[in-house]
Amino acid sequence: MRALLKLFLDIGFLVGRPQDLPASRALLALVAALALATNYAVDTGFSHNIQRLGFATTQTTLLGLWVAAFIAIRRLWVRYGQTMTAIYGSNVLINLVTWPLSLGHGFGALGSEVLAIVLAVWFTAIVTKILWHALELPLPLSALMTLTGIFVSGWILITLFPLPKS
Repeated sequence: MRALLKLFLDIGFLVGRPQDLPASRALLALVAALALATNYAVDTGFSHNIQRLGFATTQTTLLGLWVAAFIAIRRLWVRYGQTMTAIYGSNVLINLVTWPLSLGHGFGALGSEVLAIVLAVWFTAIVTKILWHALELPLPLSALMTLTGIFVSGWILITLFPLPKS
C-alpha cells in the first residue's frame, strides 16, 4: 500500500509515469470511486446534494471520456487503464489538497483564489505529463489536448449545471 501511495505521489509531483502503476481494473475502479467521492466533497457550490452528486458524477465521467477519446484516436487502448488510474489518482490528490478550502478554512478570498489557480495549473501539468507518456506525443500537443479536454468538460458542466446565483 505504501509503495502504491508513493507511485501516486511521484506522479503528482511530476516525477512518476502512468506506466509505473499496476495495470489493475480493481485499482482503476477504486481510484475512480475515490475521485467521484472527493469531487463530491470539494464541489460545495450547490445547495442540493442531488445537484452536487450529479455534478461530481458528470465531472468524473467526462474526465474518463475525453481521455478515452484521445487514447482511441491514438489506438492505444492497452494504456487506458493505467492512464486513467494515474489521472483519477491525481484528481484525488488535488482534491485532498483543495478540500480545506471548500470547508471555508482557506486563506481569505484572494489567497483562496490564488491557491485555486495554482492547483488548477498543477493538475493541468500532471495530466499533460500523463498524456505525454501515454500517448507518445510531443509535450506541447499533450498540453493542448489537456487544455482542450478541460475546457470542453468545463463548458459541458457549466451548461448542465449552471452556477448558482450569489
